[in-house]
Amino acid sequence: MSRLSLRHATSGDAERLFHLMQFYYFEASAWSGEEVRPDGLFDCDRRDVEASLRDDPQWARLLFVDEALAGFVLVDRVERDGHHYPELADLFVLPKYRRQGLAAYVVSTLLRPGEGQWLLAVFRGDLAAHAYWLRTLPRLGLPHVALAEEDPTFHLYLVGDPASP
Repeated sequence: MSRLSLRHATSGDAERLFHLMQFYYFEASAWSGEEVRPDGLFDCDRRDVEASLRDDPQWARLLFVDEALAGFVLVDRVERDGHHYPELADLFVLPKYRRQGLAAYVVSTLLRPGEGQWLLAVFRGDLAAHAYWLRTLPRLGLPHVALAEEDPTFHLYLVGDPASP
């Protein structure tokens, strides 16, 4: 059985996180229509990745399978309706490691029962991801509530139980 681990990315991981993010943007370009910049890269700047890792040590985590780099997850903090939520902002698993339960592992590691709700934003154009979450959240036993469909870019969900008192 493979050993999965999720580790906080550090400033020393900026280069490899930046490269993984290029794969993520490349894959998303199939439904987002995003073009590469004149330098051949997608709109993700290495300096921004470095700054985010420096300024918010909780922002990025790297996913490993038996010590092999397999993906990443980004966690943002957002305010909605007067409440602050951690947001499962971006989750990417390299194709070689898909369909092995890695995304479910990430979610079950981050979203712990009784520790509050998370915001999950799924791009409307990413039909496969939306279908995945609608199947997986109930399978993981995670309550979720669809938020008003006012956002033209994302399907928004509150996932998990409110924090225990």
